[in-house]
Amino acid sequence: MRLEERNSTISTDKVYIAMTKFNSMLTQAEIEKIRNILKDLSESVEIIVVPNEKWKDFEDFAKILSKVNDKISYKVEDRNGLIAKPAMILKKGEQENIVYNAIPLREELEPFLKTIVMLSNGVQMNEVKDFEAEIMVFVMPICPHCAKVVETVNSFAVANPRIKSVIIDASRFIDLMRKFDITSAPTTIINGEIKLTGYISKDELLEWLRRASGEYKKNYFVTILNERRLDEIRDIIAKNPEDIRVLAELIAHEEFMVRFGAMVVLEQIHRENPEVIKLAKDMIRNHLKHEDFRIKEDVAMLLGSIGDESDVKFLEELLKEEKEKEVKDSALEAIEEIRSKYRR
Repeated sequence: MRLEERNSTISTDKVYIAMTKFNSMLTQAEIEKIRNILKDLSESVEIIVVPNEKWKDFEDFAKILSKVNDKISYKVEDRNGLIAKPAMILKKGEQENIVYNAIPLREELEPFLKTIVMLSNGVQMNEVKDFEAEIMVFVMPICPHCAKVVETVNSFAVANPRIKSVIIDASRFIDLMRKFDITSAPTTIINGEIKLTGYISKDELLEWLRRASGEYKKNYFVTILNERRLDEIRDIIAKNPEDIRVLAELIAHEEFMVRFGAMVVLEQIHRENPEVIKLAKDMIRNHLKHEDFRIKEDVAMLLGSIGDESDVKFLEELLKEEKEKEVKDSALEAIEEIRSKYRR
């Protein structure tokens, strides 16, 4: 629900008077910095202020920006799905993938303003166009390296709307600091899993994004499965259901304990949320054509547990083509198990 919107320009002196009223949030030199950095915006940017019981300083900050530059407006609007409130969401058109659970003052002010400029004027960055990720950066009010990391992460988010940037003031959101075990700033967390402390360059962040989206996650799952940390994989997939395809790939892994652990987790997920299994069903069925008869036997058995009537024809094809008795027996048992579920 839209509660309020502001969009006006006034003189620097009047901005300073307004700023003084709002607890001297910004100095006059900082007001001038805002004016200079934002002077060449091409398209309008809206700041969505998401309230909670202690949110007025977020509105005060957005209000100052809207008075300095007529290309910036703000509104107060409740939103669901955020990691915390209060928050500010930067929005241009349909793009609103940059979230601040922080008021960007002092060292954090300039990267915030540069983010608005990039969002307004547009930026192209081909090296990030194929990624999809959520990147959280925990910052502190006095932090020599936070600003550079924030600017890099935000630039990725501006260039690719499928990358979400969340900037969190660890000193204000103590519960989040404890939840993610933050001991220093900056701390960067990719997809809730990969934690990087201290300064990281653009190239380093790109490399970590590559790892998070590809072989890194597969290798990470192998490690967790070997260590019997099955609940952690369920938690990861609960946050990112598409990762079930990584797990489904591992039921054909060369190590038996990895295969076994993957099948156990798939069965658990099927009991809790069978819709998620559908995301990986094609990959699971494809393993019925694997060259290793042991994997075909295991997959047939798995489909008996998590499969439905649509899987029967794939198991019947396996029966026609397979020569190994163990595989044929497993396929027959799976077909019977599936059919028995639908006879009840």
